[in-house]
Amino acid sequence: MKISAVIVSRNDNYGGHLNERATYAINSAIDSFDEVFYIDWNSEDGSMLYEIEHDLQLKGNLKHIVIPPTAASQLTDHDPEAQKCCEVLARNIGIRRATGDYIVSTNIDIIQPKREDILKVIDEIGNNKFMTISRREVEWDYIKEFQGGEYNFTNWSAFRDDAYKTSVPRNVEEKTTPNDGYSLINCCGDFQLAHKDIWNEIRGFEEALIYPLFADTNVQKKAVMHGFELDCAYSPPLFHINHGSKGWGGGGIADGINKKKNDLNQAVTLQQKTNNFDTWGFSDIDIEIETL
Repeated sequence: MKISAVIVSRNDNYGGHLNERATYAINSAIDSFDEVFYIDWNSEDGSMLYEIEHDLQLKGNLKHIVIPPTAASQLTDHDPEAQKCCEVLARNIGIRRATGDYIVSTNIDIIQPKREDILKVIDEIGNNKFMTISRREVEWDYIKEFQGGEYNFTNWSAFRDDAYKTSVPRNVEEKTTPNDGYSLINCCGDFQLAHKDIWNEIRGFEEALIYPLFADTNVQKKAVMHGFELDCAYSPPLFHINHGSKGWGGGGIADGINKKKNDLNQAVTLQQKTNNFDTWGFSDIDIEIETL
């Protein structure tokens, strides 16, 4: 069985220590998944991956796609209010090109579960269920303290091993609106797992939602509208490396990175089956993929 993961980000040090957090996250993804897509969207100073490459434990399963500012503007119809790191479009680019039997959409600051535990989840959900798993919070300063005050990227897995034993589940349910029976948990987009046929049937994330917020809930509602089951779990452990109060607020709204939100009514209440075109993920465009 082959498992793919899709991670998107932008080289803007969002939340602070982004390179360091991303190194832990991508190393864990390389370790846990057969194929990892990293899509760097709209970075003005070049892809973040090139800044952290020397600290990654590469083994030939990391696929790198760069969407530079000019292309990002074109792909969002030159909308000046589009999300600076347009997650729905970037994620779909990776999901559409992923070759795994199962695909995980996840985030740049998530230390992934161990592979054997992901396989157990897959055995439980089969190919008719869309699954989200709740994250557990860790502080970057705590990670450094555990590693003796160093980044110690070569021994990142020692922290995951310890956190597996010492962390507790984060049972935080959430509704974005009284009509929302789909979010299930807070920050449901940190780990969304489904068979490739489900992702293809719902055509990935809704590509009209080019602003921040509600797209992760939206994709879960789309799964239900297409006849698939929706579920959440509080284990296996996956760890969100906290980036402080400035980073909270959803998609950089709180700290002014992005100004306009997706419409909640459109994204959750009114969403039925997908409105994406057959060419979702810009499948009609030849996009260069670098393998590391």
